[in-house]
Amino acid sequence: MENKKRVYLESWLQNPANKWDAEDPASCGARGCFSELSSKDIHDKEIAENGNYEKRKEKIFEETSGRGHGAVLDQSYFLFSMDNITRMSTLFLCAPQYASHLQQSLRRATAERGFHLPVSLEESLAQVLMRMQFDLYEKMQKENVPAEDARFILPLNTKTTIQTALDARELMHLDYMSKRKGMPEEVRETVSEMINLAKGIAPRLMKERANNYEVLAWMPAPQLFSLENKGIETIIDLEEIDKANLINHSDIYFPAEIIRKAIMERDEAELANLKHYHFTFITGMSLATFHQATRQRTWDQSVQSIYDAVKREEYVIPPSIAKSKWLRAYKNLTEESIKFVKNNFSNSDSLGVLPHSLKVYDLIHVNGWNAIHSIGKRTCTEAQWEIRKIAKTMAEKIKEVAPELGKFAVPQGVLYGKCPEKKSCGVCEKMIEKSYP
Repeated sequence: MENKKRVYLESWLQNPANKWDAEDPASCGARGCFSELSSKDIHDKEIAENGNYEKRKEKIFEETSGRGHGAVLDQSYFLFSMDNITRMSTLFLCAPQYASHLQQSLRRATAERGFHLPVSLEESLAQVLMRMQFDLYEKMQKENVPAEDARFILPLNTKTTIQTALDARELMHLDYMSKRKGMPEEVRETVSEMINLAKGIAPRLMKERANNYEVLAWMPAPQLFSLENKGIETIIDLEEIDKANLINHSDIYFPAEIIRKAIMERDEAELANLKHYHFTFITGMSLATFHQATRQRTWDQSVQSIYDAVKREEYVIPPSIAKSKWLRAYKNLTEESIKFVKNNFSNSDSLGVLPHSLKVYDLIHVNGWNAIHSIGKRTCTEAQWEIRKIAKTMAEKIKEVAPELGKFAVPQGVLYGKCPEKKSCGVCEKMIEKSYP
């Protein structure tokens, strides 16, 4: 039986007991900005009067979010549960910074769930290549290649599940992004279903108006599926990139004893100061790792266009595969898959054949809080090897230019004073015993 895509709008911000629907948090909250009454009193009054409340909703959205007041749209929230959508779609969904996701690990991908085959590729080699990718994935796993490494060969059209929560503003942002040139059809379809479901319960809120689709009003999201990104390509051409290159940093300075106090005493006033340290890195990483880095939302990122990445034909080989008998098969299939996409550039659906091993270059901004928080988590021995390698390099570079902060860019267990993982590797305990940092 075919595993068909299912997109469900499972819940939204409402209060049926008090007759608050999906539009009321935004509508009554917006009206409260122009009234002495609270949003609750405004809502209670409307319900009691039982008048032209729906017409007033239309008017308030026209005069607020319709004029670019995006904070109104932030007040209404939606939660989607999606099944059998592609990893390509989830890569896209994770781009906006203010959406939140809980996704099935790629390690849990199975041949039974399968992959998506676009209608436009039914007569091509796409199906053969993707079957070969899944076949090699299973063979490598049976030969004890770790699942987190074997998955690098899987195509972006691998089916997965995800739960996504976001407000109306970011849902509109996704809608706009999905309509850009170069976007695969399956991604467009996924977002279209989400939009239609939201419109079904909040038609006035989700109406496209003059200024609620203003690109400059959205926090810019990484555009992996952009047809090009000349800025990133310029940086790549200027740099000899090895692991993670530090290309810019701020000169701000706080004494080490203040940083120690902030961390050890959990002093949030001092922790907030750390956000004003700035470090900019450029680094290459597999799509598998980029997906993880994006979904966790702790770094500000701008990514190379996937089309430009295909032209460069670079990819990542996990160490366990490099040392195995599967190396030649892995390289041949990866290169054949990339070549297929390169030969079918005019069809954006072909991107789904790309393996997760494809290397993309990521421009990453890390602040001082990131340096102790996200780097702390990603230098843990439980972190995936590729992102751990990148995080370790970032930590080393930060120590060179800001040693007072860099000495705290260490595994999370050292900062927390104990290992938060279910099973400790013992590394942090040894570092703590040595009074480090």
